[in-house]
Amino acid sequence: MQPSVRERPDRRGGRLPMLVAVILLVLGLVLVTVASCSSRSGPPQPSAAAAGTVDGDPTTGTAAGAAPSGSPSSTPAATEPSTAPTTAPPSATSTGTGTGTGTGTATGTATGTGTGTATGTATGTATAPSRASAGATPSRTAAGTPSRTAARTPSRSSAATSPARPSTPARPTGTPGPPAPPTVGPILPASVPVSLSIPAIGVRSSLLDLGRNPDGTVEVPSLDDPDSKAGWFHDSPTPGALGPAIVLGHIDSKRYGPGVFYDLGKLQPGDQVQITRKDGTVAVFKIDGVRSYPKNAFPTLQVYGNLDHAGLRLITCGGVFDPDKGSYESNIVAFASLVSSHRA
Repeated sequence: MQPSVRERPDRRGGRLPMLVAVILLVLGLVLVTVASCSSRSGPPQPSAAAAGTVDGDPTTGTAAGAAPSGSPSSTPAATEPSTAPTTAPPSATSTGTGTGTGTGTATGTATGTGTGTATGTATGTATAPSRASAGATPSRTAAGTPSRTAARTPSRSSAATSPARPSTPARPTGTPGPPAPPTVGPILPASVPVSLSIPAIGVRSSLLDLGRNPDGTVEVPSLDDPDSKAGWFHDSPTPGALGPAIVLGHIDSKRYGPGVFYDLGKLQPGDQVQITRKDGTVAVFKIDGVRSYPKNAFPTLQVYGNLDHAGLRLITCGGVFDPDKGSYESNIVAFASLVSSHRA
């Protein structure tokens, strides 16, 4: 007799379901990762309590009509006097209250005292006689077509009472323009900023000098900087001088993680920002409010517009990250005003 062969269990049926489960698990993890990246929210966003009151709000209107930095000032230039008289001249069908003759093609007379125009289709202005002739009976010449002498040379009393259209006076040469609008709060002389400190969110950074890109947009700090330094836009006022000083910084980067302004959205009204300047002074600002704006609806005038005080704008990205564009869809802006200064 041949020994019986011990049958081995077929394990292939058990391995296949396990393999399918592993594949599905890996696929699920990939899908979750892609979904989280495509809808990844940005770092801290400004809360309702952080909104505060900022320049250009409808309730304040400080910079609502201001021009952006680099464009003509919003202060209106001196306007020419209006060429329209203060009172409208009488129409051709009005009845006068004095004895006189019409110039041009006007015919007829009026009775009474004062100034007026003759009834008809007058193309000129009516002239009144002198006081000496106020009670005299009008001559035939007055009743008919006026003489050339009367049309050319009106009497002084006629010129004084005629509602003639005034001529526009020429602007005197060398006359100074309107006075500058009054300023509010402390104002410092211009001095380039060198460093920034925001104690409430633990920020300390030296400041880069930023200009414009070839297309005219504002330059931003490099993403290749491991220290993620902030930068001052040098076409804006220096911090502490009159107007809005602009400071920009990144919120994060793919290579180095959180940036200098990662927590900008956490700032609250009343928090302090200190900027050390090249002249050895420290400009101290107080946060007025923090806002988030979609990049396609950025309020340029409100952020860059002229001010009646020394202001500061801290700008970074925020909102939802768009992986197709590789950038955030919004901007976070912290508005601040100068409150004091001291030696470094």
